[in-house]
Amino acid sequence: MLARAGATLLQQAQARELLALHRLRLGDYEASVQQGLLALEFLDGTGDLLRQSKVHCTLVLAYSDTGLYEPALRHVLAAVETARGSGSALAEFWALSRSSMVHEGMGESERALELGRQALGLTRTIDDPEARFVGLNNLGDTCLIQAQRQSAQGMNVEMGLKQALLLVREAVAVAHAQRHNFYESIARTNLVSILIELGEHEEAREQAGWARCLAKAHGFRSLEENNDAQLAEVARAEGDLDGATAMMNAQLRVAALDDDPALHIKLQQALFEMHKESGRFEQALGHFEKLHALILKRTTETAGIQSQMLINTLGIEQARHEAERSQLDAARLRIRADDLDHQANTDPLTRLPNRRALDRQLPPLMGRSRDTLQPICVAMIDMDHFKRVNDEHGHATGDQVLNAMATLLRAVTRDSDMAVRVGGEEFLLVFADTTLECAEQACERLLASVRGYHWGALAPDLACTVSVGLAELSPGETVADWLARADAALYQAKDSGRDQMVTAVVLSAA
Repeated sequence: MLARAGATLLQQAQARELLALHRLRLGDYEASVQQGLLALEFLDGTGDLLRQSKVHCTLVLAYSDTGLYEPALRHVLAAVETARGSGSALAEFWALSRSSMVHEGMGESERALELGRQALGLTRTIDDPEARFVGLNNLGDTCLIQAQRQSAQGMNVEMGLKQALLLVREAVAVAHAQRHNFYESIARTNLVSILIELGEHEEAREQAGWARCLAKAHGFRSLEENNDAQLAEVARAEGDLDGATAMMNAQLRVAALDDDPALHIKLQQALFEMHKESGRFEQALGHFEKLHALILKRTTETAGIQSQMLINTLGIEQARHEAERSQLDAARLRIRADDLDHQANTDPLTRLPNRRALDRQLPPLMGRSRDTLQPICVAMIDMDHFKRVNDEHGHATGDQVLNAMATLLRAVTRDSDMAVRVGGEEFLLVFADTTLECAEQACERLLASVRGYHWGALAPDLACTVSVGLAELSPGETVADWLARADAALYQAKDSGRDQMVTAVVLSAA
């Protein structure tokens, strides 16, 4: 296509987009970056935000796989921004997933977990099994990595490992239900790593065996070799150093380790440590020397790839930034992205989250409620006769009333709750991990605080009240149905005389 004389610029950009993706899959990172950047040169001017986001995600993988996290961060921010601009929840999921991966690579585990949870939350709003699997498996892997880092610091990591275990078990189930053998093999491999950390050696061995059979049956040689290494790791974890050593030595003789330098390094590292622990210092030294040579070779090769990629990047983008400037740019872009995200999700008058923030955060809150079997309630709140306030006292006073209302709402919410300005004089409260009885008590306190507020300080003879409709999330209920029940309860409160709360009937499970 690129060689065809009559190819349009759009066709060339599409061809480069595909070349960037396939070169990445072949491990040709230099060509992937070159083609991706050339594709963006055209796509940036087309307004095709969805395609831009996809190319940015490809570039993120190419840069992060080679340890170039600063340019990876720049492209992941662009991927998130263009995905949201396109309105595609699926594109936003992939961008957030890549963002989580980049932050994990940079050692920012908490941020990586937060982004991973956001990505997984989005899968509840889209019907895409692949996205669901990737969200579960990636978040589980991030939890495992964080637990391993914390364990090295002597911290208790059991809770983090158990969370990882639940996520990856569900990922296995999703892949198995879809008969996606490659994904299932990957997830079972991750499951083994978690089980080893938890000391569940019997199940770890069983899962590693299943994963190995699955990988062997479908020709996933790299995964099969990793499963062999995991079986040796189980033996090592059980204290059978001789058995583990024999298994790893056997694997060194037969495995195609030149195609998987990371596994080769892992085996040499384990053998060095086990021989050293067993007092076989001569053998330990031999493996240490091989380990050192492998790491040096890999570092040299990676440095060469990084250098060429940066040269290509600088040439295409016509940029000549020093390392300090790159770091400053990355920090500026991170701050800008956070600021844009805050502006897009915040009501400018009351500084409360807006409806966009609600649409983004409510599905994950619902998902967490269902996963933890904890109740969650929502309250629709409307200021009574607010038009009269504007008509009699002016819109400036009306704005002051809305700001005061926002302050009263914050007073009855906790950090885990959410207070939102839905629009006009209508607000919404989300009570996380809260029973219906406790939510009713909070709403009664709100009614009393609004009723007793010194509104006269804003305008003479001013008095304000609110009406509230409360509903607890029922099993299997959608966001729309849940909010509709709360809204219906709100209108019932207004029809009954205002300045009161009405609780929606709790729906039983189907």
